[in-house]
Amino acid sequence: MIKRLFAKHPVLTAAAAVALGSLGVGTALWACADSSCYPGWQLGALEYDCAGRALISPGNDTRINLIMLMQSIQPGQGLPAEAKVDVNDPQFGKVFLSWEGLRSSLWPEPEMAEPEYDEKKCYEAMPGSADFLEALAADKGVPAGERAALTTLRETTGCHEGEWNDAAVASQQGRAFLAYLKAADAFHKADYAAADAGFAALARSGNPWIAETARYMPIRIGLRRAAATSLDEWGDFAGPEKVDRAALTSAAKAIDAYLAAYPKGRYADSAQGLKRRVAWLGGDTDTLVGAYEALLKSTPASSIEAAYLAEEIDRKLLEREDASAVVARQGKAPLLLALADMKRMRPVYDGPAVGFSAAELAAHKPQLSGYPDLYGLLEATRITYAGENAQPILSILPDAARAKGMTPLAFSRQMVRGQALSALRDPNEAGFWRELIGAASPFHQRPLAELALALLWQRDGRVDQAFAPGSPVQEQSIREVLLQTIASPAILRASAADASRPGHERDVARFTLLHKDLTRGAFADFTRDVALVPAGANTDGGLWGFARQEQVPVGLFTKGQWSDGFACPAIAQTAATLARNPADQRARLCLGDFWRLNGFDGFALHTPGDGVNVPGPMVLGNAADQFPGKASYRDAIYAAIIANKAAPAELRAYALYRAVRCYAPSGNNGCAGPSRTMAEYEAAQVPLATRKGWYDELKKRYPQSQWAKALRFYW
Repeated sequence: MIKRLFAKHPVLTAAAAVALGSLGVGTALWACADSSCYPGWQLGALEYDCAGRALISPGNDTRINLIMLMQSIQPGQGLPAEAKVDVNDPQFGKVFLSWEGLRSSLWPEPEMAEPEYDEKKCYEAMPGSADFLEALAADKGVPAGERAALTTLRETTGCHEGEWNDAAVASQQGRAFLAYLKAADAFHKADYAAADAGFAALARSGNPWIAETARYMPIRIGLRRAAATSLDEWGDFAGPEKVDRAALTSAAKAIDAYLAAYPKGRYADSAQGLKRRVAWLGGDTDTLVGAYEALLKSTPASSIEAAYLAEEIDRKLLEREDASAVVARQGKAPLLLALADMKRMRPVYDGPAVGFSAAELAAHKPQLSGYPDLYGLLEATRITYAGENAQPILSILPDAARAKGMTPLAFSRQMVRGQALSALRDPNEAGFWRELIGAASPFHQRPLAELALALLWQRDGRVDQAFAPGSPVQEQSIREVLLQTIASPAILRASAADASRPGHERDVARFTLLHKDLTRGAFADFTRDVALVPAGANTDGGLWGFARQEQVPVGLFTKGQWSDGFACPAIAQTAATLARNPADQRARLCLGDFWRLNGFDGFALHTPGDGVNVPGPMVLGNAADQFPGKASYRDAIYAAIIANKAAPAELRAYALYRAVRCYAPSGNNGCAGPSRTMAEYEAAQVPLATRKGWYDELKKRYPQSQWAKALRFYW
C-alpha cells in the first residue's frame, strides 16, 4: 500500500516534511484573464501541455498517463460516470484535465479552512500527537496528574525550551513517556545523536507503543542524517554522491530490524515504503524501478494511494532526463518503460521533431512483449508525431471504435487511429468518430472524441453540422469556441434562441453575434438581433475569457453606458442611424464611445492560437470566419473624421481629442483593438509627431471647444 510518506508517523513535523519533501501576446487578448494556462484546442500535444487529455500521450502530465495506464491494466477498474468542470480551470471544459483536476475528480477531499498562524503554537508537535495521547491514555501505570503534565509537554515537543518538569513525572511508566518526548524533541531539532540515544534506551520499554516507536525512529533518524548533506543551495537534491552513506546504511539496517520485530506493525507500511527512499537516496535505480513496477500492478487504481504513487514515480524517477535508459537497463519494468518512452517522444531543443527514433523504440519491443497493445500505441504515437506516413497505423491499431467499456489504453489507441484517418483524409473518418463518441466514456473520453469530429467538420467547411439538431457534438466548451471564432450569423442566431442549450452557451452566442454585428458594420442586423438579449441579462460579468467566468455580460448591449460628456443615445439607436447612413459622423463617434465606456478596448473573443503548442490548421476555431466583414475599431473612426476637413467643428474637435487620448497614458494606441502579433501592434501605432499635430490642431483650430480646454497633454 502506498501512503503519504509521513502518514501516521509518530513524530512527523511540518519542518521535516518540507526538508525531506524537497528531495524529491495571445493570452493578452483575453483582457487580463487570471490564468497561466489555456487549452490548445487540438487532439494532441507533443510538448508538455498543462491541459491534459484522456489520451495517453507525450504531451500529457506524466502523472495523468500513470493513472490512465493503471486503470487500463487492472481488471474491473471502471471510470466515473461523468466528467466535471474543474472549478480551478473552467476553461478546460470537460475536454481537458490537469493533474490537480483529475486528482480532485477521482479522489475529492473536503475543503478545509486555512488555519491561522499562531506564533505561540509548536507546529512541529502537531503530527503524531494523537498516537501519543492514545497510548498515554491506555497506559494505566501513569497517574492522572502525570498524564496531564505529559499532555502539556507534548504540545511543545519539537520546540521545547527550558526545563522538562521532571519532578512532575515520577512513575516508571510516566518517565518512559517523558523520555520519548525528549528524544522526539531532539529529533525535530536535528540533534540526532541525542535522539538516537534516547530512542535506543526505550527499545525495551514496557509500554508496547513506546517500544515499537523507538524501534521505528532510527529509520527516520538515519534518513534525515543521510539527506542532510545531499541538498544544494536551493534545497534541491544534489545527487546520491552527496548522501551520507553511513547514515543511509544505518537507515536500511533499521528498516530490516523494525520489520523483523514487527512484520505487521503499526508502521510496517511506512517502513516498506521507506525502502524506496533508501534506494533513491543511494542511487539504486534497479531496486527503485523494480519496486515501482510492482506497485503499478498491485496498487488499486481507484485508491488515493494510486495518486501518491503517481506523484512519487514522476518525481523520483520519470523526471530524470535519462529515465528511459535507466528503466530499459533494469530490464524488467515494461510499464515504466512505456511511460518513459512516451515522455521521451517530446521534441528535443534543436533536435528532431520527435525525440525518440523508430529504431530506439524497436529496441525496447522485447521488454514490452507482454503488453502488445501498449507497444502498438507507442509505435503509432511515434509515427503520428513524427509526421510520417500514417497508413501503417491502420494495421497497428485495428478499428474497435464501437467497443463498450474502453479502458484509457483502448480509447487512446482508437484516438490515434482516428488521427491517422484524418491525416489520410479517409472518407470514413466522420463515421469512425461518430462510433467512438457513442462508445466512449463520458469521463473526458467522449468530449475528446467530440472535439475530433468538430475539427473534421471545421476542416471540411461544415461547422454547421456541429450545431444541427441531433448533433453528437454536445460538449458546451467546444461549441462555445466555435461560436466565438467561425460561426456564421445564422448559427449564432439559432444558438442564441435554442432553449435546449445551457444559458451560458446561449449568452456566448448572443454576445458574439452582437459584438460582430457592430465591429463588422452589420448595423441593420444589430437592430434586430438585440431583441435576443433577455430582460435580465448580465452587465457586470467582465470582458474576460468567457470560458473562465459564470456570467457573460451580454446586457451591455441593452443596458450599457452610452455617454460621459459627448451626447449619445442607446447603442441600438446609434446602430439604427448607422444602418441608414454608415458615414454618419456623430453616430460613428457614439459607436466609439460605446466601445470605450463599456471596456471593449483591447477586447477579443476566443483566439485559436491560445494554448497551442503544435502549430497547424487542426486547431478548433482556426478556420475562415463565416461571419462576413472586417472588424473596425475606434482609431479608424477618429482617423476618418480627422481626415475630413469639412466635418462639423464639434465632431472634428471631439475626434481629435479622442485620437490623442487613445495614447494616454502609456504612449501606445489603446483604440486599435487586439494585436495578435508584434507586426500588427506596430502597424497600429501613429508617430509621436502626428499625435502632436492632432493636439496642436485641436488647440489652434478649435480653441473654444470643451475638448480643447479639457486636453492638457499629448502622449
